[in-house]
Amino acid sequence: MTFKPIHFAVAALLALALSSAGATSLAIGAAGLPLAIDDLSTTRSSIGIASHGTVRDIDALINITHSWDADLVLALSHGGITVLLSNRNGGSGGADYAGTLFDDGAPVAIDAGYAYAPYSGAFRPQEALAAFNGQDIFGDWTLSVSDMEAGDSGVLNGWRLLAEVQAAEVPEPASLALFGLGLAGLYGMRRRRG
Repeated sequence: MTFKPIHFAVAALLALALSSAGATSLAIGAAGLPLAIDDLSTTRSSIGIASHGTVRDIDALINITHSWDADLVLALSHGGITVLLSNRNGGSGGADYAGTLFDDGAPVAIDAGYAYAPYSGAFRPQEALAAFNGQDIFGDWTLSVSDMEAGDSGVLNGWRLLAEVQAAEVPEPASLALFGLGLAGLYGMRRRRG
């Protein structure tokens, strides 16, 4: 059986369509910390990601020392999207976000009540981090910590992004070669007809 150039082109396109990259887990911490959280101001810290890939799931692990959690508003921003993590929660019950994991799948919401402050462990954020799903992970991710009251200041000690990312699809070399042969065959057919 002889293959006509059109068969090579169809096979190449099918091979390209079937090739896919796998998912990757990332854990990336912010540099340049600690940073002061001053009264009536906003402290920002960014993590820059140089690779591309589609966000499938993202969480934020945060460590803040502050004597009055209810002064604080925490938000995560990326690519024009901002997600409210915590808005003045903790009341008179607590100080600090000590190893606080913001995770959409956590059993307890961050705004469930004062009994959970100081916040340690996993909590659902006030707005779903799923808002970032489907976005490219490339670029700056910024954590904003706003202190809304005078009298208590604090420190952003550290934070990290924990992400599940679908890597950008890159055709396999064999698929590219097959695709090139298909294109060459199509070009040859067009020249013979012309």
